[in-house]
Amino acid sequence: MLQAKTKEQQDKVIELLQECGRVCVIDQDQDGMYIDDWISFTTMEKIIEYLRSVNKPKKATLDLSVVAHDMIEPVETWLAYKKEKAQSYKPTGFKMFYKKLCELSGNNPQVAMAIIEQSMQNNYAGIFPLRNNNNNYGRETITDKIRRTVEEANIFSQQLSERIGNQADVCDGDDAEVW
Repeated sequence: MLQAKTKEQQDKVIELLQECGRVCVIDQDQDGMYIDDWISFTTMEKIIEYLRSVNKPKKATLDLSVVAHDMIEPVETWLAYKKEKAQSYKPTGFKMFYKKLCELSGNNPQVAMAIIEQSMQNNYAGIFPLRNNNNNYGRETITDKIRRTVEEANIFSQQLSERIGNQADVCDGDDAEVW
């Protein structure tokens, strides 16, 4: 329901009514202001347009107090990006975004910024783990873990071969254990 809720809004409605060249009788009670005369459609449109403009619901502001001080920059960068795309978060969605950002970045603001930048560069609607293995900010990627495990296995195999080879020279080869 459109309603002039403040004295200022009521005065503006009266001003719009007087612009139409008619003097109207205005009644007011505890519930608001009422017009007791017929007015033109154009004037009514102006009044409705004005009341809609002043009574627009306020957008809920996000509670950034939950964001750690060093994570403010990546979060604000992401929110600015979403705003440019005409997208926004509701409070619950924002909390889930922040939780995921902290999880993916290990609470590291440099990693968080890299995640945000990657998502922006790829025009993503959400955030995802870093794909760039060259700049992992101290976090070991799966590829690096595999590479490290293979290298350790190769070293172990080489050391074992050397050890077995030395013991094999001493044993006579008749079902003797090398260990």
